[in-house]
Amino acid sequence: MRKMKSVLAGLALVIFTMGFASVASAASFADMVFVIDQSGSMGGEFAWLGGSISNINTAVTNAGITAKYGVAGYEQLAGSADTRNAWVNLTSNISDVVNEVNGVSVYGGTERGYHALDWAANNFSWSGSDYAKVVMLITDEPNDYRADYSYGGLTGEAALAKMIDDNDILLNVVTFQSYYQYWDDAVYSSGGYQGLFDLDYLRNNPSEFTTAFTTAKLQEIQEYEPNGVPEPASMSLLGAGLIGLFGLRKKRS
Repeated sequence: MRKMKSVLAGLALVIFTMGFASVASAASFADMVFVIDQSGSMGGEFAWLGGSISNINTAVTNAGITAKYGVAGYEQLAGSADTRNAWVNLTSNISDVVNEVNGVSVYGGTERGYHALDWAANNFSWSGSDYAKVVMLITDEPNDYRADYSYGGLTGEAALAKMIDDNDILLNVVTFQSYYQYWDDAVYSSGGYQGLFDLDYLRNNPSEFTTAFTTAKLQEIQEYEPNGVPEPASMSLLGAGLIGLFGLRKKRS
């Protein structure tokens, strides 16, 4: 009976620490990147970001999440690939993003959204696997205007979806509802929820939109598990449980 109690105690310790591992694997860190169509009709969206990002960050911080922010404007090229584009690499200094987007000049009209996301996946200085990678694309155009996107032997939205999955990105898209079809297989989804947001809602009710958008982002980040692997602290707890079980076995011997 004593032997059985010792074994059960050891197993209980392992299960207890695994429970902590499961809880701790939910992200408490996030890289939050805005990729914004910089064509002539999008000046209002840059102004919205400049006026809203501080409030978004306050909500994120109050939820116990540490975040960095970045922005990449795009037309045919994205971010630092064109000197006309808005570009701020990931930073915890909100004023860097505000200053950049408030001073942006819109231009052009050949938006390549799929390519812009590919560029973002490869050119932001992502913080690491314990950070949720949240990318928010804002555009009033469909998919990849006047261009073909390919990745992993696939083309079009299937290629984009694979690229997003391979890079462990939580994608959200703010666009017109009639364009959801170009993004719905690639955006983050959970149950009946999809990370698609109505651009008309943003333009007509920016304050309400910001609240709804931020709430959805917090839920996504809090649900996120980095590659499905417990964080290092959780692994240490799990290791302690296993060591405890091993110690009990050794004592019995």
